[in-house]
Amino acid sequence: MARTTSWTLSALAAAALGGCGLHVPEIQENPFASESDRAAFIQSIVRNVRCEVQDAVVRLYADNADIDPENRNLRWFDDWAAQISLTLTTGEKTSLNPGINLLPPSPPSSVFNLNLTATGSAEAQRVDKIGSFFTVAELKRYGACRAEDRNRGPFMLQSDLKLFDWLQATMISINLRDAPAPANAGGPFKSNVLSHQVKFVVVSAGTANPGWILATSTINVNQAVPFLTASRDRTQDLTITFGPLDPAWKEYVIDPRTNRVAKDPRTGRPLMRDAALAPAAASAAVSADIGNAVTNGIRNGLRP
Repeated sequence: MARTTSWTLSALAAAALGGCGLHVPEIQENPFASESDRAAFIQSIVRNVRCEVQDAVVRLYADNADIDPENRNLRWFDDWAAQISLTLTTGEKTSLNPGINLLPPSPPSSVFNLNLTATGSAEAQRVDKIGSFFTVAELKRYGACRAEDRNRGPFMLQSDLKLFDWLQATMISINLRDAPAPANAGGPFKSNVLSHQVKFVVVSAGTANPGWILATSTINVNQAVPFLTASRDRTQDLTITFGPLDPAWKEYVIDPRTNRVAKDPRTGRPLMRDAALAPAAASAAVSADIGNAVTNGIRNGLRP
């Protein structure tokens, strides 16, 4: 009965750990989530990130009104925009390290000992990127997000990302003239950049190390390396870059109801919107993405 129980527990541990690295990892922690649940989960992440930026901008102007009711000291910020870059990296790995020590029969006719070991591993990784662009004027027009649009669940990017704290501190420095305020988007300060980056790295791992003692051999007994090891790594990178608009880049506004170019109701002309940051701010956003990719690649390469 004891031997049966030992084999059963070993099989359950192997089944729980052994799936990592053999298929594309799921972003959700729940491996049994339906396709609609997974889609809703991603949507909630994207919405929460947008609401974080949207609420920070709206609150910045609202709180500044106590100092400057007409927000004259933030007029330069009206011509800025935010580039949002979200990268979700999920990796799973399984390592199998069995060991067998063959022993002579008892009583032994000769001194003989044969130790056999093997190693195998499987690893899978997925990288999902989402980018979005909003002008400050658009964020102000949208207003604050509804409370029900904010997802305060266990997922790390569903929490307060401290963006408002950073914006508020920066604007105080500018108001105190500790940092220069850009006069206009085309002026000499068009290279000004405000960037906020958040990174979460979570690693979970488990091991199973069953052992058997038989008449002529021992299997995985007192092995320094666990018989079965599995790990799951989640890295979430969020970079929010504020900078002046590049007047050279425009795009048509698409009406989501008709999926066609929206038109100005007064003139009938196609509506256009700004679509890119000024070169310096755009370069800062791209550099942050490259830095994240390099850092994650090094981390995943060094991690056992």
